[in-house]
Amino acid sequence: MKVSTSLNVFGSSVSRMEALRRCAAAGFQVLDMNYWDLQGQMLQISWSEEEAWAKEMRAYADQWGVRFTQMHGPVHGGTFKNLAAGLTLDSFIGLAERSLRTAAILGIPWVVFHPSDISKDGKETYREILDFNIDFYRRLLPVLEETGVGIALENVCHVQGYNRFFANAEELAQLVDALDHRLVGACWDTGHAHVQKIEQASAFRILGSRLKATHIHDNNGASDQHLLPYQGTIDWTELVGALKEIRYSGDFTYEAHNGVNKLPDGIRDAGLKFAFDLGNYVISLK
Repeated sequence: MKVSTSLNVFGSSVSRMEALRRCAAAGFQVLDMNYWDLQGQMLQISWSEEEAWAKEMRAYADQWGVRFTQMHGPVHGGTFKNLAAGLTLDSFIGLAERSLRTAAILGIPWVVFHPSDISKDGKETYREILDFNIDFYRRLLPVLEETGVGIALENVCHVQGYNRFFANAEELAQLVDALDHRLVGACWDTGHAHVQKIEQASAFRILGSRLKATHIHDNNGASDQHLLPYQGTIDWTELVGALKEIRYSGDFTYEAHNGVNKLPDGIRDAGLKFAFDLGNYVISLK
């Protein structure tokens, strides 16, 4: 388990290449490419342009001696009927397939996607929502097999009436098991779980070998703040102990952008170095 960070630790004013360089200089050897941040841009360009960009990013990562080991994929929206601007379900599948091909170029083994409710009105049963998600993500299986890239489905957070389901490990495990494919696993978001008051060590034990990726961040237990460890109230000793107990083989990947990117840019590199050192302290806990 290595300490990683999403490139979203920098805002949009910093190019992804510049973000990579600065993360590498801070000590990070493994990184997460946040495709979600680039979603609007990717919708405006052709696949050949995206492919060229991905190859350039891969060459730059190789130059700096870092690897991309995880990606946050595109996001369809709050629910499958409350889609992000410019998307239909079919166009989202196309975008998701592109993101998986980009991940393959970058050498990324797991791309994170969100399961969700069908609609915001809450009329559908859990069984209907589960079946919809199974059928939806099955549409990606051919490109998973083509590229060798897997998808990791993430525990969500119940906010503003969205997503009544897939916040807990039991439902997430049921979805992964129903898809029943070696290239489908789970991603656990520690901040989402803390807001949901979920006992995270138990969740890790339920997920076991299904767990392929993490989104690591802290909060006060009331809102999804995306802070560094110990800036909120998560019990990191218990959490890391459970990760080690299940022999989690992925990375300890920060989605803790608000712990760094709100700093003035002149001090942000020092904040990144602190985040890297802090992460290594956390994963050394017994």
